[in-house]
Amino acid sequence: MMKKGLVLFVSLCVIVTLGTFSASPALAKVIQITVSDHNPEMAPPAKALGLFVKKFNELAAGKAKMTLHYGGALLKGNEAYRGVQKGVVDAAHYVLDRRDGFYLNDVVSLPFLGWPSQPETAKMYKALRDKFPEMRAEWKGVYPLLFNMMPPSHIHNTKRDVKTPADMKGLKLHCAEASTTISSKAAGATPVHTDIADMYMSLDRGLLDGVVNHFPVLFVFGALKLLTHHTIFGDGGINMIPMGVIFNQKKWDKYPADVKKMIEEATHTYTKAFYAMDMGFQKKTIADSKGWGHSFTYLTPEEIKVWYDLVKGKIHDKWIKDAEAKGLPGKVIYQEALNMIK
Repeated sequence: MMKKGLVLFVSLCVIVTLGTFSASPALAKVIQITVSDHNPEMAPPAKALGLFVKKFNELAAGKAKMTLHYGGALLKGNEAYRGVQKGVVDAAHYVLDRRDGFYLNDVVSLPFLGWPSQPETAKMYKALRDKFPEMRAEWKGVYPLLFNMMPPSHIHNTKRDVKTPADMKGLKLHCAEASTTISSKAAGATPVHTDIADMYMSLDRGLLDGVVNHFPVLFVFGALKLLTHHTIFGDGGINMIPMGVIFNQKKWDKYPADVKKMIEEATHTYTKAFYAMDMGFQKKTIADSKGWGHSFTYLTPEEIKVWYDLVKGKIHDKWIKDAEAKGLPGKVIYQEALNMIK
């Protein structure tokens, strides 16, 4: 009897112990969120994303955990959208790309529209998405958590001051996207297709005369010192590209409401940090250029309109026409963007 009683006592202790562990909050399953960034860890967007992840993990306090992978270790930049869409990762840093099926959202990237500062343009872009369901519908399988604007692009070259489109004639330019390629060609320049990593070498050897891009990227790739003439198209530059963080839609929908709230709260950390670092970096690169004796040409709104008129038919009107042909409200969205800018 004594032996049986001892066995019964031990069994009850095991049951109670197991019940205690199973009920313990410390053993509750932690929600794991994998985030991909194609940028190197020291780039301003990557630093800002790191602070966003850190802030979320502090808020989540063990209920959920984000893990960030830098430098394209999981997905390259051109793989980010499809990778998140297919669930390869839970979230990623993403730069808006028309090739991923975006057309209406690309209105914010049309050249020479006269967009204001980066933060104000980001607010306008969000307002456009909020107003037009057709823009939101282009986000298939992903949830666009937040978007800021990349630095404004300008014209930089090694030959001469550029003020009017006529000054572009004969320049061999590296352009980062389709719209600036078309714009440069319309002005008489020769667009040259080369990898951005080869920018310095191409300029040094005379294979390129200039670049259409923003100051920080020129500095990062070592080309800024070679580009001695800079044409500045206002605060908004020639154009700006939206970039931010996207989540897999199915996974986002399954997160508990409090986890979603913590993610959204952490976005303020990202935006504040990104603009502080990015704008500081822009000011530094411009100051460095002036310190090297570079020439700067600042265009007025009236002078920028000359460039807008040059590409209106080839880029803007075509964008509207192609959107309408797809059954999309391109004309209305374009006009709303102009109204916001004015």
